[in-house]
Amino acid sequence: ELKVLNLYDNKLTGTIPVTFVNLSKLEHLNIGQNHIHGNIPSELGSITRLQFFSVEKNNLTGTLPDSLFNLSALQTLSFMTNQLTGHLP
Repeated sequence: ELKVLNLYDNKLTGTIPVTFVNLSKLEHLNIGQNHIHGNIPSELGSITRLQFFSVEKNNLTGTLPDSLFNLSALQTLSFMTNQLTGHLP
């Protein structure tokens, strides 16, 4: 029952895996300061216990999925220093 996944500053490349949704008890996901690109998958909005989500300092593009803002347990959301566009719901 993984609750915390901290991959901060590991020089990871690629996109955010949609398979993170299989970690149903996850509360803290930090994948900041890597070399991750692409969009933030809307499926991450189904990790209902997520309290902390950070993707800061990557090269993400696209918009923030509305599904993230439906996470009632979410307390911290950090997406600074990316190439994201759009508006906050």
